[in-house]
Amino acid sequence: MWSVFIGAMTLAGGVLMLNDGWKAIPAAGLTGVIAPPPKMTLQPGRWSSIVIHHSGSHTGSAESISRQQSRDWGFPSMGYHFVIGNGNGEHDGAIIAGQRWYYQQSGAHVAERAAGAQPTAAWFNDNAIGICLIGNGESREFTQEQMDSLTGLVRDLQKKCGIPASNVFMHSDLVPVASPGRAFPHEMFALEISN
Repeated sequence: MWSVFIGAMTLAGGVLMLNDGWKAIPAAGLTGVIAPPPKMTLQPGRWSSIVIHHSGSHTGSAESISRQQSRDWGFPSMGYHFVIGNGNGEHDGAIIAGQRWYYQQSGAHVAERAAGAQPTAAWFNDNAIGICLIGNGESREFTQEQMDSLTGLVRDLQKKCGIPASNVFMHSDLVPVASPGRAFPHEMFALEISN
């Protein structure tokens, strides 16, 4: 009986996400049980920026990122607000919203910036939505499905949160890291989100 209930709730959550324009059900918790998303209220003025990352691995999922960040850094939940799958752990192009998005919590996705750099890493974590593409953009291009989902998600967030294209950053714009990598189509993406 419980499996039928959980299955129905998972299906209902997926339908609700699809009706909102996103493609996947919420990320599973560390226990592996997928729960329906909590009712979320987007706080006006809460978000003023977006930061794009890659996972650095060719396979992965929101759940594996959550486990790794919990184990290695003691995070209570995944540091990103969204993860976009590549077909190797999550469905290709699937957008998974994490707990920090549903509860409108600060992220944990920008490490310390150079001394004196403004805004600070803390500002980006408090005010920027973190989106992680599964994959390694240093060694391989992201899938077309991932890029289509990323573009759609960013445009939707820009519209809902009033975020201009000038406030959409690559992680490598902020700190000396190779994320989302040299294979990321920077010019094409910038053009797509500026229209």
